[in-house]
Parts: sequence; structure tokens; C-alpha cells
Amino acid sequence: MRRLRTVAVCSLLLAALVPSTAEGATQMRRLQGDFGTLPPGQSGGRIVLGFIFKNKRANKGKFTPRQLTSIGLEGVPLRCANSPGDPASSALLTTSIPARKTPRSPRQANPKPNRYSFSFSSGFSDFDGTVGGRVYKRNGRGRLLTFGNLTIRDIDFSAPGPSNCSTTGERSWSGGAVA
Repeated sequence: MRRLRTVAVCSLLLAALVPSTAEGATQMRRLQGDFGTLPPGQSGGRIVLGFIFKNKRANKGKFTPRQLTSIGLEGVPLRCANSPGDPASSALLTTSIPARKTPRSPRQANPKPNRYSFSFSSGFSDFDGTVGGRVYKRNGRGRLLTFGNLTIRDIDFSAPGPSNCSTTGERSWSGGAVA
């Protein structure tokens, strides 16, 4: 009987010491940012980014971003040159695509040690463009913040839609976590 009690106590202690699979968990979080307004008062659109956040077993409650998984663009205005001889036009881009990892831009700062910061960059498989930015917390505390740049150099919509569309340069955005 005493041996059974010892085995039971030891197994309970072992179960308490061994971390469960939830402690090394993964979370999917969405962050969104707004582009600034354009000169005639037109909205610049919105970007929604999907990230994988993970924690370490040593830091059970501290989830940090590890990978950009999806990029959503909502109502981003584009300027279209169209075919030669056709007048220029404008279009709004609304799409959601998986992220594609690209080499880090030389302009992106290296994250400082012991700070909550994650830099990312991604290209697009359907058109010529890039998105890059950073997810961080001020002084490593508080709510998640994000900022970055989007550049679309060339996108063609299906016929008879506009062609040779771009953001006419780099578009900056900033924002935070989606509630």
C-alpha cells in the first residue's frame, strides 16, 4: 500500500513538472494598419497581416511573432497606365494572398537584444511588389504596434480591366492588433 502511495505521489509530481503541449503553444494573430489619406481626401486603404505567434516553455505567457503568413489589402488605390494609346485610370485593389518570404531589406534595422521586435518582408507571387515592416511593443511592453511600407510596381487586372497599375511609389502604413 505504501509503495502504491509513493508511486501515485511521484506520478503527480512528475505530471506537474512536465509542461503540457499548450505551454509551447502557437497562436494566429491579425494586425492591421491604415495607409494615410490621399490628396483629394480619398482613403488610402488598409492592410491586414496574419502572423504566427509562439511562446517558449520558459516564458509561458510571452507570445512573440515568428512568421508572416498572409497579407490582405483592402481598398488600396492604384494608378493604371493601361495600354499605349489608352487613357490613364485608377483602380482599387482588394485581395488576400499568402505571404512569400523574401530577403530582408538593407533599410530594415536589426532588432535590438532583449526587445520585443520582429522585422518582416514579403514579395507577391501574383504581381510585382513588396511589403515590409516591423511588429513591436514600446519599451517591450504594452500593446502590439506595427508599421511598414507597401510597393506595387506592376499589376494587371483580368481583361478588360485596367493594366500596368502601381502605387506610384512606396506607401507607408501603421497600426496595431485587431481586437
